[in-house]
Formats: sequence, C-alpha cells, structure tokens
Amino acid sequence: MTNMKKLLSSLTLLAMSLVAMAQDNDNSRWMSNLDDDAFVCQLSIPGAHDACASSFSGILSPIYKSLAQTQSKSVQDMLPSGVRAFDLRPCVSGNKLHINHGAATTSYDFDPIMQQLCSFVDANPTEFCIVIIRHETEGDGNSPKFGDLLQNSLSGVKDHLIDFRPNLTVGEARGKILVLSRDAYTAPVYGGRIVDLRDNRSDINEMLGGHCYGNGTYKCAWWVQDCYEFSDIGVKKQAILNMLSRSSALERSYGYTWAVNHTSGYKGSASASAYQDNAKTCNIYMQQLLASGKYNGPAGLVLMDYAADGDDSGYCGLSLTKTIINHNFKYTMSNRGDSIRDGNGGLFVAPKGSDMMWEGKFYRKEGTDMTGPSGWYKTDFDDSGWETKRFPIASEGTDAPYYSRWDGTNNVIFIRREFYIDHDATIDTFRLYARHDDDYKVYLNGSQIDSENGWIGNYRTVSIQSSKLNVGRNVLAIQVKQISGGAYFDCGISRVDGTSATVKITSGGWNIFIAPGHDIDFTDSGIKAYKVTEIVCDSLLPYARIEEADIVPSGQAVLVSSEKGMGTFRVPVAKTTARMEDNILKAAATSFKAVGENAIYCLANQDTISYFYPVADGTTVAKNRGYLDLNGMGVTAERIYISQDGSDLPNAITTIARGTDGADYIYNVSGQRMKAQGQYPHGIYIINGKKMLR
Repeated sequence: MTNMKKLLSSLTLLAMSLVAMAQDNDNSRWMSNLDDDAFVCQLSIPGAHDACASSFSGILSPIYKSLAQTQSKSVQDMLPSGVRAFDLRPCVSGNKLHINHGAATTSYDFDPIMQQLCSFVDANPTEFCIVIIRHETEGDGNSPKFGDLLQNSLSGVKDHLIDFRPNLTVGEARGKILVLSRDAYTAPVYGGRIVDLRDNRSDINEMLGGHCYGNGTYKCAWWVQDCYEFSDIGVKKQAILNMLSRSSALERSYGYTWAVNHTSGYKGSASASAYQDNAKTCNIYMQQLLASGKYNGPAGLVLMDYAADGDDSGYCGLSLTKTIINHNFKYTMSNRGDSIRDGNGGLFVAPKGSDMMWEGKFYRKEGTDMTGPSGWYKTDFDDSGWETKRFPIASEGTDAPYYSRWDGTNNVIFIRREFYIDHDATIDTFRLYARHDDDYKVYLNGSQIDSENGWIGNYRTVSIQSSKLNVGRNVLAIQVKQISGGAYFDCGISRVDGTSATVKITSGGWNIFIAPGHDIDFTDSGIKAYKVTEIVCDSLLPYARIEEADIVPSGQAVLVSSEKGMGTFRVPVAKTTARMEDNILKAAATSFKAVGENAIYCLANQDTISYFYPVADGTTVAKNRGYLDLNGMGVTAERIYISQDGSDLPNAITTIARGTDGADYIYNVSGQRMKAQGQYPHGIYIINGKKMLR
C-alpha cells in the first residue's frame, strides 16, 4: 500500500510538472499584459521569417526541404508559443495564391493560413498578428494575376484586417490582423504598403531608408535589418547589434518609426543546413543581447528561423520568443496619453513631422497668386468652410514622412492650425519648426513671424517672441506656393521649459505675481510670497489676511514683497510640485469685465501704502492680472488693506483738532484733513479722534 501511495504521489507530481511546463510554453495571450495606449511600433514582437517554409509539396519536396526549409513548426503551432509576426511569400498557382520560398513550393495555400490567423484572434481577442507579404515571383514567373488574387483573398477576411497607421495602438489592433504588402496590388489596399527597402545590406545606414504607409497615404520610417547572405557570421551578428542599438534608442520616442530585425540568414549558399547553422548562432546571440540589460528599448519585429523550436534542438527559437515577449516589460513605451517631446526634451505643443501627424484647415488655390481669402490669417477668420486635412503634406515620392498627397504645379495652399498654451509664455522658450517646398509665409495670431522663398530640405527654426503667444488659443496661418518639382509642408511648435521666473518689485511695498506655467520656489530667494486666506471686516479697517507660501503652484496668484527693495529678480522653478489651498487671490486667465459694485478688487499702490480697491461695474480686468472676487460676500469697503493679523494697519493721525465753529475736523486714514462740510465717499474716516465708517 505504501508503495502504491508513493507511485500515485510520483505520478501526481509528474502530471503537475507537465501541466506547469505546458502553461509555461503557452503564450496564447501574452499581449493581454500590454497597455492599450502603447504604440505598436514601441513593442518587441517575435516573428517567423518565411513562416510557411516548414513543409513542402510535390515530387521535388525532398529537394525543396534540403534547400529551403527555415521552420519546423507550422504557423498554427507557432501561435500558442507567442509568435505574432509572419513573413508570408504567396505566388500565383492557377486561380489561387500558394506560398513558396523562392522556387520551392510549400505545403500551404495563402487563404487557409489567413483563416488560421483569423480563428486565432477570434479565440484570443487580446492578441493581434502582423503579416508581411512579398510576391514570390520565382514561383510564378512574376504573374500579372497576383494583384487581383491578393486583393480578392484579403477582401474575404477584411473584417479581421486593420489599416496601418504609424501611431497604431495596441488597443486598436487587438483582435485584428495588420497586413503589410511589399508589392502593389489591385485597389482597395488593405493594411499598408512597405516601400523603398534596400535588399541584403549590412551597413546600418542603408537599412534605414524604407517607408510604410496606409490608406491615408501617411508615410513613416520603416527600418529593416535583413542581411541574409554573408560569408562571415560576424557580419550578421554586427548587423543585428547595430539595428537593436538603433531601435532601442526609440524608447519613449514619438517618431513612430517601425523596426524589423532579422536573426534569419545563412553563411555561404542557401540551404536548410545553412539556415539551421545561422539559427543556432544568431537566435542565441539576440537572446544574449536582450538579456544584457544594455538595450532596453523596442526590439521591433524580430523575424527568426526555427521560431518556437525548443533549446534541445539547438535553434533556441522558443526561448528567444519568450525573451522577446518578456523584453516588452523591461522598458518604458511611449503611448497615446504621453506628452510629445523632441530629442532635446522640448515639448511639442503642436507636433512637427518626423513621423508625427497633425490636422489643420486647408484651402487650395490654383495659380501662383499668393493672395488668400480676405483676413484668412487672422485669429477670428471663419474657416469652417475649409477642408480638414492631415499633415505633413507632400508630392508622391517625397523621401520625408508625409500623410496627405499634394500634386500639381502653380498652386498655393493656405493652412490654419490651432494650438493651446495653458500658462503665461514668458518663462519658456518657444520655437517654430517649418519645412517647406516651395515659397512660404507664416503668421502667428495675425502677425507675420517668418517667410522664405524656395525650398529647404530640412527644418527651419524660428524663435517666437513670448509676447506674440496667448494663454489659451493660438492660431498659425501658413501659405505655401508650389512652383515646380516636389512639394512638401510640415510645421510644429516646440517649448523648452524655463529654469526661473521674473519677479518685479515696484514702489508701494506689494506686487502681485502669477506663477507662469511652472511651480516657483521662493525659499531662500530674498522674495516673500503670500497667499490671501480671508477678508477680515470686523475691524475699523478691513484687511486681507495673508499667509506666507514657499512654493507657488503654476497659475496661482500671490502677493510678493522684497527685502532687497525695488527691482527685477529671478526666482527658480521648483523641483517638486506643490498645492496651495485657501488662496482667494485669483489670476485672470483671460480679460473679463467686472459685474456689480464691490465685487472685484484689484491692487493699488500709493506711496508706501498698498491696498485692494473695488473696480467699477463694467471695468475690464486685464489678462494675467491678480484680483479678489468678493461677489456675494457683502463687503462694501473702499479699501482693503493687507496684513497678517491687523496689527500693522495704517493710521497716521495722532492729534485731532476741532473747528472753531464747533464742527469736527474730519481726516481720512492717510492723515489728510477733509472739508468740514460736504458729502464724502463711503469709507473709513477719523472723526473726533475715532475711526468711523461712513
């Protein structure tokens, strides 16, 4: 009985071990752990080169296998292991598409493979697949039927397909298949097109010239390392390393550049043994690079031979697949919710090109007359009748990234583009980036800020005076004249954060400061900042009670004074964020008109006395001015003084004289004697030696 228990226990442990191993190798839903807002181009995705070259058909199948085999697993078997990118090479076979590797005929037709992928994403809706298609012309003599057959095949699964966009997100791609063709085919095009690839290059600079675009014609950078034929394995390893170094540098990048890094290839002549030898070296090499911790950024699509093959085979495709999957969680991806920054840390309040998209209002006029609709460049111009277009815009064949096509000669385009700034611009540096072909002119909020004739092949940089920028809405208005040759336009505005703010101290003792877009640290600056916590009206002189604040949050208004006297001072940006509660002093984000009497109070300085006074009903309070909104508080004072506890309120009268006629002499709180008779404005007066409110 004891032996039976031991046997059952051993069998149970063995079964548990087998289940654990099966679960460990099941990566059917690894994408479920990815952030929906992450960009697909920021991922590391395991893939299979010549994904169907695992089995061959026909009388020559043994020869094909010895020459062209690159996989041992079928596509259907690779999917649960985590492989999500598939290199498929269809060619024409009768009235259908068959998959080849060169002239070698595999055992698979194109349509059933696509159906397998559709079934997989249906069963695993957190996942998506990427299919890269190349017409294998060696298999059909470059048949002209290819385009029609491919379009027909893809139309049959179109509900599972998603259009390519450079900034496609994980959430948008889930449950779908992204098809990218390296060849033109009959419209409509599904997914996207890959163009401008350079074949079998080992020089990294020659691997970066490709592009990809979708139905919107937006063209972004598509980098490919596919050095597949070499005499020295060291050349291949160096190519893998160079591409990984480049793609890893795209971490948290907003260039929306896509990268493909092939570990596949062969040394010497193409043969199954050459592919196998390379896989045994390069699959392990890529694993080692990713495990080193030196390349924590996107690896892109990693297309390997013998994907999903275990380590016991020596190919290490399965362990490389797992390593690539796990690599996604070792670096920070940019996502749709992040701010867009350039390589120097500058924030793009209006993203420029370099693979970034933007929308603007668009009006086209034939001819070279640069005159646009009346007032088209002004902020209040009604552009609701203009077309909305995505930019950058370019003529076909332009090397730079673009979204929309611009064809023809002798025409002018007019563009209006809005952007918003949520704070006073004086603390930061703003620059316009513009790339134009041909002549261009640009206005900001109705004022011209730049123009240039001719075309430029890179971005022109123009500094923007902060006085030309508004808190809130800003409008760029651009005209570009196309004369001949290529056409292109793109622009954007970058903000470089400032390190300190300007604080002005004038006569009167108090000024108002509004933190411009950053938290400001007054600690040890020699400048004192105070918030207003309440209005005290239970004394003869109403006053605003103040409390000192060390760090002033962005957009908050505070009272400031200086131990250094009058002058202009620089106070540093705070390194930590801050909150300010109970501050009733407000900052006017935009100009507004005061409504009601004794509702809005603004600061005034008279000699050495500072106080808040009520502005008249209908008075305009300027943008970026500090004020007290006392509407509904029942305050009727002509002046509200400033104090921490009321002990230092002004009173310059020490001796009160009486008139010879027996009437009281009346003084205001500044010590000025008033007429003995007459009407006085409401306020506080000294009558018979006592403060009285009249």
